[in-house]
Amino acid sequence: MRKTLLLLLAAVLAMAAPSFTFAEDAGAVTEADLFRIWETDGETMKWVAGAVPFSEGVVITSSGLLPENTEHLVVSDGDNTWEAKAVIPDDTGMIAMVFHDPDEKTSGKKNWPFLPWGETVPAASCTVRYADETGRTDSCGVLAAEDFHMQGRRFLLLTLTAQVKPGSAVLTGDGCLAGIVTAEWAGGKHRVLALPAEEIIGSLQEAAAFLNNLPEWGNAPEGLKTSAEKNRVTIDWKEMTLPEKAEGEQLYMVLADTANNYLNFYPAETQSRTLSLLLTPGRIYAAGLVASAERPDRIPETFAVIRVPEAGPLTEYGFHPIMTALAEGTEEKMKDGGTPSPVTEVTEEMLRSGRAYFYSRSAYQVDEKVEDRTLLITLTDPNGVNYTYESSWIYMPECMTDDLWYLSLQDAGLTAALDRNGYPAGTYRMAYYVDGDLADAFEFELK
Repeated sequence: MRKTLLLLLAAVLAMAAPSFTFAEDAGAVTEADLFRIWETDGETMKWVAGAVPFSEGVVITSSGLLPENTEHLVVSDGDNTWEAKAVIPDDTGMIAMVFHDPDEKTSGKKNWPFLPWGETVPAASCTVRYADETGRTDSCGVLAAEDFHMQGRRFLLLTLTAQVKPGSAVLTGDGCLAGIVTAEWAGGKHRVLALPAEEIIGSLQEAAAFLNNLPEWGNAPEGLKTSAEKNRVTIDWKEMTLPEKAEGEQLYMVLADTANNYLNFYPAETQSRTLSLLLTPGRIYAAGLVASAERPDRIPETFAVIRVPEAGPLTEYGFHPIMTALAEGTEEKMKDGGTPSPVTEVTEEMLRSGRAYFYSRSAYQVDEKVEDRTLLITLTDPNGVNYTYESSWIYMPECMTDDLWYLSLQDAGLTAALDRNGYPAGTYRMAYYVDGDLADAFEFELK
């Protein structure tokens, strides 16, 4: 695979706007449409699947349609054909990214923008764009859409006006990509499962980890090592040859959540040359060294990919959550030692003013105080950008039947970036983890 293609995906996943909409080509473009994937033996071509254009040089399709041997696949937009340079599935095998080289020929097709994170799929106004074995593309209507949960993921169970193949695109009335059909549904006529847009974005982040196994991209610099114990990640560069730096520059270890639009960085020329960090379970990070005279603003050219494992439920000492919510507390009330009250309607003003509190009640059973536990609170905005707060956790016998605690989002620094950049409307998710296990999570809507 050409390095330019891989760097393109790196830019898309790590540095692009988190809404996952893409700019059109400067030249004239035709309407967006499905691509096709074919299998060829050099003389004949066999139709494999329709594919959704994701970015220049990358299309997405259902993994289940692809042959076991993907060395003879080609990608077509109906006018041009490219050799498939690589096929990378997500870790559950639901969808796959298929790379081709846009430098060989330029497609006249543009991409559908993704439905914004957290928005409901408007079934009544949706259509499904599908392709068949002849290479013909057509559209059908959506009669009904409902959520369906399987393997810990959310799907759309769609009832359509016609039967379609996996790899088809679910489109809103205003031309956003709401999902990709991944399987036909056995029960009922013209029913399919589709992976919604926000799950597709998560799958692409998962698939990005596979790039670490491809040449010329994502290979960790020699001597840079990473290890993870649940969500406790250690980065070690003691045996690494440090990059050269110009006069006035310093070396930094840069850590980037691949879905975030900001970077974390740390001085690299320390005596220990190691970092131990609590990272958010289920996220993918890039870590590497850069020389910079200012605050680093880029991911290093070579870096290690860190895949933090998904968290299991917190069960030690019989732990179980009673209530986890967003609560409101006025300054006067909190000064008097009051307790914030859980709320069901959240406003931007509440978040900006500092009246918003993370609120938790839980129960467990211990005979003595247990203090050697970590606490990580996360806030994920509707675009998938993730903010964290780290502290310690204590099990206390006197609190074990109803352990109530709360924390100001403003004091924890969870709203600082949102104060600067604005609060996107949609669904926010908060969670807290004790020693890397998920204690509880909840969502709130900001309209």
